[in-house]
Amino acid sequence: MAAPNMPAAPQDVEKEPMLLLDVTGSMNYGTSEKDSTPRRETIKEAIGIIVATLAKEDAQAGHEEEGGGLRTVVFAGGQASDIGDLNPGNLQEKWGTIRWAGGTRIIPGWNKLIETYTDEFGQTPPAERPLLMALVITDGEADDSDAFGKAIQKASGGVYVALAILGYGPEHDAALRSYQQIEAQNAHVRVLPFGSETDPQVIARALLRMLE
Repeated sequence: MAAPNMPAAPQDVEKEPMLLLDVTGSMNYGTSEKDSTPRRETIKEAIGIIVATLAKEDAQAGHEEEGGGLRTVVFAGGQASDIGDLNPGNLQEKWGTIRWAGGTRIIPGWNKLIETYTDEFGQTPPAERPLLMALVITDGEADDSDAFGKAIQKASGGVYVALAILGYGPEHDAALRSYQQIEAQNAHVRVLPFGSETDPQVIARALLRMLE
């Protein structure tokens, strides 16, 4: 799958990739109609490829707390939490602590992601902050997708969003339509449909391209 780069993201500005990960119960379902591998396992492999690539590119990672990595916020059931940086050294351990259950409400996760970014860079003058490159991975239509679209619109100045939509069937199709409506109204948003995609490398390559 050939994914477009983040729209209009300047090439000469520092970027801060962050992950907003759906950990709802449906992530336990099969990746495709013909592949019963849980979606959470498929995406774990993809994230493993992503954090390994980012670690090679991040010369400062060894000096950062936890060894640096991809800052990650998880959301489900109206709750969200910042689980810190994911990197090749801790992915297995941190993944094992995630509870995969609950319904899809994305605003708590989005708010926590923005809060985490602001905590780290809020003291830096806006013109000098890195762009927030938010990678959002989900497999279902959020109950609050309209509010999510409005929240992205408000934050769009230095924020770019890639929405990776996993899964298959009616719920996947509804989610895809919902997020494509947000994409149509916001030039800082790209939707990446991974319906029935079972190859973690394809997913990882597409998401990494969004960070170029």
